[in-house]
Amino acid sequence: MTFKRAAVIGIGLIGGSFALAAKRAGVVESVVGVARSADTREGALEMGAADEVTADAAEAVRGADLVYIAVPVGATRSIFGQIRDSLEPGALVTDAGSTKREVMAAAAELLPDSITFIGGHPMAGSEQSGIRAARADLFEGAAYYLTPGETTTQDELDRMLALVRALGARPDVKVAEYHDRMMAATSHLPHLVAAALASTIHRLASGQKEVGNSLGTGFTDTTRLAEGSPEVWRDIFLSNPDNVAAALDRMIEQLQQFGAAFREMDRALFDQLLEEARRDRRELLDQRRRELGGQ
Repeated sequence: MTFKRAAVIGIGLIGGSFALAAKRAGVVESVVGVARSADTREGALEMGAADEVTADAAEAVRGADLVYIAVPVGATRSIFGQIRDSLEPGALVTDAGSTKREVMAAAAELLPDSITFIGGHPMAGSEQSGIRAARADLFEGAAYYLTPGETTTQDELDRMLALVRALGARPDVKVAEYHDRMMAATSHLPHLVAAALASTIHRLASGQKEVGNSLGTGFTDTTRLAEGSPEVWRDIFLSNPDNVAAALDRMIEQLQQFGAAFREMDRALFDQLLEEARRDRRELLDQRRRELGGQ
């Protein structure tokens, strides 16, 4: 399986890493990278992630048998509208968005029947961003969710599975609804909590002397996710509001139990809640190890 020309729309960290990994694996012969920023386009050429670049998504997809869309979720629908009339019949189109229901609905509405669209979500990333942080090994060993459409054939899905495996990732096929529900719990809620925690600590410590000495690994480890792009995470939250709100409600219930333990100075309740948390974390990590061992 080899694609002669891939259009990578949004050739930053994820798009650039995809291009580098696909070219290294020999599954893509040439890449045209799309970015609004001239600096990003220049970086894609310098790093070898793209063989040519443009700011025009419609121009890029002409003649492309593979289209990889790596833009913020909120911009995906607009991209579909820009490229729909320029897509080559038979092309495979996929995305890298962190939520899938809105993307799949927009694809069904806007993209022509002559192409194949399969949603994608690589569970890979970096604290850095931009094309110059891209690397060919970013997806190695990472889970990579795929959400086929209702009309996707097994041959089309097999083609996408082979592409993901060529990147070094572990494909996992799920329906969009299940994907978004799970991501709300395991990815979106942690980011929301990290953001709230960072702001809460800042307000509590504001004006205090020698605050820096008290910011140890507990602060840095639990608030690291708050460094994520506000634009990206705003779009993620707004594209999965019901699931994130439900997960947040469960989190509030858990915090209220801790609040009750403080109000009542209930030693037994503290023991119960903390022991449950330690056990729950270990069970989740054990489950992850079992799943990784089964690949």
